[in-house]
Amino acid sequence: MVVDKKTIGLAILVPLIWGIQADMLKLGLHQFPPIFMVGMRFAIMSVFLVPFLGGIRGSVLPALAVSLTQGVAHFALLYIGFQYTDVSAGIVAYQTNAIFTIILGALLLNEKITKISAAGILLAFFGVALIVGEPKHSANVMGLLIIIGSAVMFSVGNIIARKYGPMRTTGLNAMVSIVSAPALLLISYLTESGQVASLGTANWQGWGALLYTAFIGGIAAFTIWYWLLTNYSVGKIAPYGLLMPLFAMIGGVFILGESLTAINIAGAALTISGVALAQFGKNILPEKYR
Repeated sequence: MVVDKKTIGLAILVPLIWGIQADMLKLGLHQFPPIFMVGMRFAIMSVFLVPFLGGIRGSVLPALAVSLTQGVAHFALLYIGFQYTDVSAGIVAYQTNAIFTIILGALLLNEKITKISAAGILLAFFGVALIVGEPKHSANVMGLLIIIGSAVMFSVGNIIARKYGPMRTTGLNAMVSIVSAPALLLISYLTESGQVASLGTANWQGWGALLYTAFIGGIAAFTIWYWLLTNYSVGKIAPYGLLMPLFAMIGGVFILGESLTAINIAGAALTISGVALAQFGKNILPEKYR
């Protein structure tokens, strides 16, 4: 199917929504404990996604495993990590999820890493290392490492879904939300404080950030993205996802007042280029360079 202008617009809209979601997440973390916030996000989502749970059918155990890795562990670490670092650095570190998926695919699923993919992996890690080593972020290294840990957990979920799939994406999204909400809220109860107080003190920005991450980033964007992947090949749609860090960094400047340094920009360019090379290089380069 030919990708028309409307479809391109939708394919750009999704990474725009997800990029801004990173900024909304950061706003919300100023007013809610991190695990409590993401637990509420999933609780809101699950109410609206329950009708789609039947789509899981025979994939219940793999879907549960995806829920615990991509839902609980991944999002808990992601929200905690963003509490300690700025969006422009954190969103670049998070792009390593694509790289870890390739590496784990090779180790666990015997998928081949081509020469061009290996070069992309090295380039991406160099870009992230550049940002982590920047003096501006020296105090936030732990936050960046936690975000990289969340990227690893997202990748583990990808491998499980790949090994036991294909799964119906709407049903999987419902399962992840329904499992993650109580698990994260329980973890928050055991490890955090001030949850009830935050409900009373949060202003419109905090509640707006929470609702954005639940409805716009969590439901609307995924619905559009799944529709795109259903109607078009992954190779035509997936590259648009690389725009997410760009939108997040722009949003960080205008919404959060963050500043971008030359190292920020260089690290982001290297990381995104490396991810693009690792994921799509084999499809666009001549055989001898793969």
